[in-house]
Amino acid sequence: MNWRRCLFVILSSMFYCEFLGDYIKLNSCSWPALEPNELHAMIIADTHLLGPFRGHWLDKLYREWHMRRAFQAALFLHRPDIIFVLGDLFDEGDMVDHDDFRAYVTRFYSHFRTNIPIISAVGNHDVGFHYKMHPYFMNRFEEQFNNTGVQMYTLRGIHFVLINSMAMENDGCEFCQTAVEELHSVAAKLHCLRNLNTCNDFETIKEHVNYSRPIVLQHFPTYRKSDRSCREHDSLRIEEYREKWEVLSKNSTDWLGKLLHPRLAFAGHSHHYCYSINRWGIEEYTVASFSWRNKVNPSFLMASLNPTKHSVHKCPMLEQPTVYILYIFTGCLCIILIIIDISKWLYSLVRRSKPLIKTQ
Repeated sequence: MNWRRCLFVILSSMFYCEFLGDYIKLNSCSWPALEPNELHAMIIADTHLLGPFRGHWLDKLYREWHMRRAFQAALFLHRPDIIFVLGDLFDEGDMVDHDDFRAYVTRFYSHFRTNIPIISAVGNHDVGFHYKMHPYFMNRFEEQFNNTGVQMYTLRGIHFVLINSMAMENDGCEFCQTAVEELHSVAAKLHCLRNLNTCNDFETIKEHVNYSRPIVLQHFPTYRKSDRSCREHDSLRIEEYREKWEVLSKNSTDWLGKLLHPRLAFAGHSHHYCYSINRWGIEEYTVASFSWRNKVNPSFLMASLNPTKHSVHKCPMLEQPTVYILYIFTGCLCIILIIIDISKWLYSLVRRSKPLIKTQ
């Protein structure tokens, strides 16, 4: 019977779309080759877990299920050494109360469960834009993710500087002033490491060991007018970017470049992938959103790093239209099979009724 074939097709489609598809798609990605002892960093952005106010519960359930499947598939296949999340972990982090925020955090660690270290930058949907940042929002994010300002991490001799983009307005606000002080502290540490013969900061030397130009990670990209300046991008529509909203301001961008003298930069926020040479004259990668809610063809970055070199690959994830088209095709095929079954049944009834008609 065709209904059995239909059931088999449905179950096969579900198995592919909800489990196997992520593994097949992500298996085509690989770590870019560099040198022995390289650090493999998986970089994602804008997971935007929905809260109690926005989006339908089914939207939340289904799209977050696919984020979870994609993340676990990436870990199984590629086993990164470190994972960076470049802000906007939550969609309503600046709107929810204490209990909802704790539920948010529980969901985040449930979806992104791993023993691999995760370092998260803060985004505007986590604590609000500059005008909305409040100690209440900042403190609770800090308690859960240990980062709301400026932090320097050193892994295998590679220095990573995480920055709160919303605190980069240099207008003297409490958070901006703190961020400026922290950035000067990071710059002093880098200067110390660069001049070991004259540096007396033994704690910095012990913690960070040697100098290498840092890698900057933050939520906002550095200043650019639009994605037209990208050497590679996947945005279908080019929009003009506003300083302090979609990108850092020119002044903040230039100031950061002079202060830190970085060699590579990563950001999120735009929800689209972009590879560019920024105002600092270095490579900058804007990471696409990890969620179908923001992008039907999400992706993440796989970076091979050492203290002086880097190589970065974009890894495309299972696309939302692929899943929907496969389900539509499955539904149409099942309808055809059922129609064939019904036609055969009706035909058999007609065949059986013919002798009765002749007898009468």
